[in-house]
Amino acid sequence: MSEADDNRLIDAILASGVKIPPMPAALLDVLQLERYDDAGAREYAAVIARDPALAGSVFRVAGSPVMGLRTKPDTLEQAITVLGLRTTVAVVRSEGLRGALHDPALEAVMNSLWKRMNAVADLVLATVRKARLRGLREDLAFQAGIFHDCGVAVLCRRDPAYAHAFGAAGVWPDLAALDAAHNTSHAVVGLMVARNWQLPPDVAQTVRQHHDRRPEALPESVRALCVLVQFACYLLARKSGIDDSEWETVWKEHAEALFRHASMDLAELEAELLSSLP
Repeated sequence: MSEADDNRLIDAILASGVKIPPMPAALLDVLQLERYDDAGAREYAAVIARDPALAGSVFRVAGSPVMGLRTKPDTLEQAITVLGLRTTVAVVRSEGLRGALHDPALEAVMNSLWKRMNAVADLVLATVRKARLRGLREDLAFQAGIFHDCGVAVLCRRDPAYAHAFGAAGVWPDLAALDAAHNTSHAVVGLMVARNWQLPPDVAQTVRQHHDRRPEALPESVRALCVLVQFACYLLARKSGIDDSEWETVWKEHAEALFRHASMDLAELEAELLSSLP
């Protein structure tokens, strides 16, 4: 779709009552630091430490197996150094959205949604590192993974019937069918979030286009991020014994092209990452 088509969809979705939550003050304080070239891990740690949820999310990602550390960071400043400033901001953004969308009535559903998006983000990051994909920034890859279905979370909070399709056990429904049944688009709602929360342009387009049926028409940088997201989703489906027709019919050939010059082939990478899943 064209940008004009997207804008019309956005107007229709906003008219239906969907609201994008504003960024919390703690996140705005972190983003403010990006304006200062001399702000480092110490300055970021001082701001992030004010919010236990944000600090906890930074420790979680920095201490995850993806980072390959023998010992987990002891201090927030160490954790930020491990992640790098850009990825730290990406982690804080995702935790900020999670907090902004918190709803006690939907706690089980939301927890399962964020658990899945965290898993996708971790797999995307692991893929970039293991395949040694050059030219792909880790922070952009992580954000594409953690935010790719953020529109789902917004729609679940807006419409209990939409949320009901996921169930407390975190069953992942056919999103295309679910969107059609509710006359909406989680990808367009996700684009609205991406724009309002100031995500990088390539990440915003990945959120919008990660279900595109013609990846060859996408900009190369966006297509690469979409491939990483779809590969992660495919791995989670494989682990659960579920077929992923979207991967097989649309994305697999583009993944083979992306990984062709990587340090390992797609089958080898798939086997290694599958073995790492709990």
